[in-house]
Amino acid sequence: MTKKTIPLFVIHLFVGLGAMAGGLAAILNPIDPLGAPLSLLYGSPFHSYLLIGLFLFAVLGLGNLLAALLITRFSVVGPLLSLLLGVLMMLWIIIQCVIIASIVALHIIFFLIGALQVVLASRSLHLSGAWSDLFYELTH
Repeated sequence: MTKKTIPLFVIHLFVGLGAMAGGLAAILNPIDPLGAPLSLLYGSPFHSYLLIGLFLFAVLGLGNLLAALLITRFSVVGPLLSLLLGVLMMLWIIIQCVIIASIVALHIIFFLIGALQVVLASRSLHLSGAWSDLFYELTH
């Protein structure tokens, strides 16, 4: 791991552990996790927080922990996963805001964290030369 990957590593640990905690809470109590009322899901395709918790735990939680590990070992695969997870985080927040028809400060914060993941991962891919290689392969 280099000095340039430390911020991305820290973000992945923070997001991964937080998503696992929130996801586990929704899995263990799919009707009222962490005080989130079921009424927030009215009009959505969800009847409980179980599937939401599984996605949060497995994809955003374990995925970010895996990305933290991969960016310490692989200069291309790690940042690519980081980029994907940043985009997924932003989509997750947008979809969540649409479903509950509300935006609060935490939504904005986590959307910006996802955007920061995308920026840092893109920077890492650029510095490693992976973007150039990828675009070359796609155009030739």
